[in-house]
Amino acid sequence: MIGVNEKQHFTGVIIAAALGVLMVNTLNAGNDLVSGRTVGMARTFTASSRGLDALGLNPANLALDDRGSTVTFEVLPIGIVAGSDFVNYKIYQDDFTGVDSLDANGNPVVGTNGKTIRNSKVLTQSDKNEILGLFPGGISHTQFSVNVTEFGMTVQSDFLGGIGLSVSDRAAANLDIPEGYLKMLLDAFPPEGANYSLDNTSIKASWIREYNLSYARILPVQLPWVKDIAVGVGIKYEQGFAYFGTDHYSGNISVTPTYIQTPAGPVLAAEPISGSVNFLQFSSQVNFDSTSNASEFLGKPAGRGIGFDIGISGEVFQALRVGVSLTDIGKMTWTQRTKAIDGGGGFTVSDITQQDSLKNAFKGEKHDTTSFKTSLPTAMHIGGAFQVDKAPFVSHFPGQLLVAADLNFGFNNEPGNTTIPRFSLGTEYRPIGAFPIRTGISIGGRERFEWAFGFGFNTPVWDLDLGTQSIALLTNPNSFHNASITLGMRFRI
Repeated sequence: MIGVNEKQHFTGVIIAAALGVLMVNTLNAGNDLVSGRTVGMARTFTASSRGLDALGLNPANLALDDRGSTVTFEVLPIGIVAGSDFVNYKIYQDDFTGVDSLDANGNPVVGTNGKTIRNSKVLTQSDKNEILGLFPGGISHTQFSVNVTEFGMTVQSDFLGGIGLSVSDRAAANLDIPEGYLKMLLDAFPPEGANYSLDNTSIKASWIREYNLSYARILPVQLPWVKDIAVGVGIKYEQGFAYFGTDHYSGNISVTPTYIQTPAGPVLAAEPISGSVNFLQFSSQVNFDSTSNASEFLGKPAGRGIGFDIGISGEVFQALRVGVSLTDIGKMTWTQRTKAIDGGGGFTVSDITQQDSLKNAFKGEKHDTTSFKTSLPTAMHIGGAFQVDKAPFVSHFPGQLLVAADLNFGFNNEPGNTTIPRFSLGTEYRPIGAFPIRTGISIGGRERFEWAFGFGFNTPVWDLDLGTQSIALLTNPNSFHNASITLGMRFRI
């Protein structure tokens, strides 16, 4: 006969797994990455970017010389990044692939197929603590982004200043899961009772097309402490094709065991599971059934918005340039197929057959709603770039070396953005002009820590650049949790 504790243990595992399924299903219901140079320098760009690399990041730098080019254009550069705190190959190997079955002499038992028989591993508290380390600060971040520029072009001259035009698509998703979900799986509701917080669960995903027109100019003034002051502004028309976002989310699940007294002592009689949840989510999308009719699909986006970029940079002394920019200032208004999903209330589950109230609470109710607004991924960037080989105290340097650093502050958690500050340090070394080698580190943000690397083949008329912000995928595959690749090609006149 199965005891009460075993029943509750099994119920706990089933409920935690069901919540995980609900989370995944909800997710499915739903321009710094397109430059190989920028990515290879750990996404450092505020003072170091030029030409197309500055478009959408610091428009002021459009006014600066971009390796002598008057016109630069590119077609279909692509950048992909994906990462999760949840991904750790070492923990998977240590804790979730089982252990060798041993005979009485401590030797591995080999099966009829010639392979060692593996048994499931019983996790110790030390194992569980190591797994929970995947939730630094109590939240596990997962992110995914694909960025494609269908067309980009810049024109720069002393007379005109700098002009930039681009059309790009960005599909991005952020998923935040508190450690309470995993604790439920690891503990399976212990007989002594427990409480699991699900606060700050969040899912945000969007697909947005951006039309960017930017202009920059060097001001005709020279100050004692700064020269070649460049200012720039960009205006963006945004079309949204899909959005899913969590407005707020709070919840908890707890188990409070009850005991009965027997001559042999207290016996666990029941372990009811109770909790509450309160959340609100919004969604909007185009009529994807009409994709065969391109004019209808493109002419009726689910959302529209206007955004702005502003930036400034200047040379504070020879070879050192500093800059500041604000990007993606604005909002989107979503009007097509808008839905609101809200959930709230309490629930109680005493056995495996009483899960309907829990499922309904976490599923919520979906209903039509009026238009709603979301912010663009607004962020501020502060940085400096130092061209070592042109420094006044350097008489000779083998090649060209650029060292740059940035501080980035996001103002919201919209897809592709984060309120977690990020610092980056990037370098570009050209032993000869045509072969740049780039590397850098990034600390903070959703990715927490990344080591970037990239290289290119640059001629006076044609560039090919490749970069990744997660070289650790190759150097330390057992513990990597991010992967990215960016490839771009551009032409110069």
